[in-house]
Amino acid sequence: MEQLVTVKQGMQPTFDGVKVGVVKIGIADGAPAIQFWIRTAEQQRKQAFREGQSVTLPGAGLLTVTSIHPADDSTAASATLTYDAGHVTD
Repeated sequence: MEQLVTVKQGMQPTFDGVKVGVVKIGIADGAPAIQFWIRTAEQQRKQAFREGQSVTLPGAGLLTVTSIHPADDSTAASATLTYDAGHVTD
């Protein structure tokens, strides 16, 4: 089952027990980027992504960065993520 989630910097959504902290949303090397802090009871890691990239969350499903919207003069930075619990891994 797919779930669409909009996040802002500082949020910490949890997907099937895996906490995904949104560390930073902005521009890196001239392109929109997002940095996550992915945490489970057994491991934690910081990782950066571009639009369209995916990561398999440990023991959970597939998280895809659908779109990234860096901050501008009138709106805060945000990103849209798609979580697919159907891609469960060990």
